[in-house]
Amino acid sequence: MPALSWRWLALPLLMIVALFAPVGEIKSAGASTVIWESETEYQYARVVQFSDGERWLELNEGQAVHSVYRPGSWLTNNYWDEALVLPWAARDQKPRSLAVLGNAGGTVARAYSHFYPDARIDGVEIDGQISDAGRRYFDLGSPNLQLHTADARPFLRRSERKWDAILVDAYRQPYIPFYMTTSEFFESVAEHLNPGGVVMVNVGHPEGSDALEASLTATMKTQFSTVLRDPSERVNTILLGANGPASAQQLAASANSAAMPAPLRPLAREAAQRLSAPLPGGDVYTDDLAPVEWLIDGSILKVAAEGQR
Repeated sequence: MPALSWRWLALPLLMIVALFAPVGEIKSAGASTVIWESETEYQYARVVQFSDGERWLELNEGQAVHSVYRPGSWLTNNYWDEALVLPWAARDQKPRSLAVLGNAGGTVARAYSHFYPDARIDGVEIDGQISDAGRRYFDLGSPNLQLHTADARPFLRRSERKWDAILVDAYRQPYIPFYMTTSEFFESVAEHLNPGGVVMVNVGHPEGSDALEASLTATMKTQFSTVLRDPSERVNTILLGANGPASAQQLAASANSAAMPAPLRPLAREAAQRLSAPLPGGDVYTDDLAPVEWLIDGSILKVAAEGQR
């Protein structure tokens, strides 16, 4: 029998510690009811509802929460909220358009529709059943929202549209598709931004691990003159890329402007305090070489090993 590589030997351990790299870490799970579930073409998905009406979209046995719905609220107190304010780091006016690459149940798209009702929003999600669940269970139905069942990178390649902001949030716990981490991908993203536009990349990672963030930063620098980091959660960092000026100072100034919706101003002030220079080091990923899965596997194993000491 051939010897298995370390990666295959590590699979049971990886499954155990995958929780160290959630897409979003929110309130502790209490009593909940599964109100929808499906084995889609891509994954196992379910929607759970709590006694207060809050709903979560969980993928792959609940290892991560990919969307949140709170009745009567558009904020989550988690990394999704950062996408509402970070574009102001490069502008002093409301974003007029947004593309979400990895829309899931539409937490960000729904919030944009509320706070920026005149903005055009394109939600791109490869799994059509997840978009259907978003419509049914996550109040996803703004007249300015267009949902697209498509893989994000081919969608960009085909599209002639440009946006003020693009959010890349395409994790499938605990990985991000390698072809959405490369210099060629970010070149396409840059081509689809309006002047003054920004890209925001959600980097989920095990607590204390910054290897993936460093490599994505190095890669984004090949296409964007400005790259900043917002460590909004202990397992989520948002990387901000722009081909023009962007700064914490601009975000702080915008937070004091009447142009920004009032409920978002405290969020913007907090984000401005976190927004800082990017991490150094990291390898540049290209379509020919983007070992993102190996890097994530190594990070998870390192965290697991340290936790057993």
